[in-house]
Amino acid sequence: MKTMQRPRPGAKAKIAVAVLVLVAVIMFALSLRRAREHPSTDDATIDADVVHVASLVGGRIVSIPVQDGATVKRGSVLFQIDAFPYQAAVTQAEADLALARAGLGTQGRAVATQTSVADVSDDQVRRAEANQRLAASTVERLRPLAAQGYVPRQQLDQAELALRDATTSLAQARTQKGASRNAIDTVQGATAAVQAREAALALARRALADTTVRAPQRGRVVGLSVLAGEVVAPSQALFTLVVDDPWYAVGNFREGELRYIHPGQCATVYSMIDRKLHFRGEVESISSGVLDTDRVNLPRSVPYVEKSVNWVRVAQRFPVRIRLDAPPPELVRLGASAVVEVAHGPACR
Repeated sequence: MKTMQRPRPGAKAKIAVAVLVLVAVIMFALSLRRAREHPSTDDATIDADVVHVASLVGGRIVSIPVQDGATVKRGSVLFQIDAFPYQAAVTQAEADLALARAGLGTQGRAVATQTSVADVSDDQVRRAEANQRLAASTVERLRPLAAQGYVPRQQLDQAELALRDATTSLAQARTQKGASRNAIDTVQGATAAVQAREAALALARRALADTTVRAPQRGRVVGLSVLAGEVVAPSQALFTLVVDDPWYAVGNFREGELRYIHPGQCATVYSMIDRKLHFRGEVESISSGVLDTDRVNLPRSVPYVEKSVNWVRVAQRFPVRIRLDAPPPELVRLGASAVVEVAHGPACR
């Protein structure tokens, strides 16, 4: 009877190593699958909406009641431009409007007078027509009587003379009527002048109001480096206002991970200001494209994400915008580094 051979010690070690390698491969595959299905990235930054603060009018700054880094409320005065020239422009526009309205009144009275003269001319034409008809009727009545000797010939001659005079007067009245009607002016020009002056006054008042620049949103002042006395041009941005709410995190994810990311998903965000703390977010949007430097005809507004290795074809990254849910103010600063975990992490449990 043969005895069974026991595995040699070297064979046992090889089997153990093989098992360990198999377990390691399985765990690596599981972790890789989990990483794909639960994307995360440390290529992320804290972001927010910003307003580049500028005045629509130019001039000398007389006061700046805010400081760099200050938090301002909506409607707070950010800076004031010297309003004297704009107030003077408003006064001048008001005077021009009053002058135009006076001209409109004068023109209206002149048109009323011209219309009255034309009405008188109409009356004169009607009177001349009546006189002409009466004279013609008299001549027609006297002509047969004078032929039969019942009235003197002189009386018929006088009637015919009166008819000629009436006919001439009627022609003159009609000519005067036409001239009077053509002489009637209109108030359209004066009315247009008033409208133009009203528009000029509205623009002057708007420019005066624009000398006081107020905060359009609640936020933080960033990049303020000018002092009172500085002369600025219209629409020249002096500093940036970082809007306090909402805050965002923008994470650049590999293109292979995008199929696992959808708007509305929960996200856990860590700010590198304090990596120990986290806050919740929600996926708001996924970028539809990034800038390809090989295609120079693409608009420059498309985001550009640099690839980490230029000589190896690596996965392209696309920005994912995540809206943060009431993050601690001390942990959110524009441009701060962040880590984003989509659909997992402490905030999504």
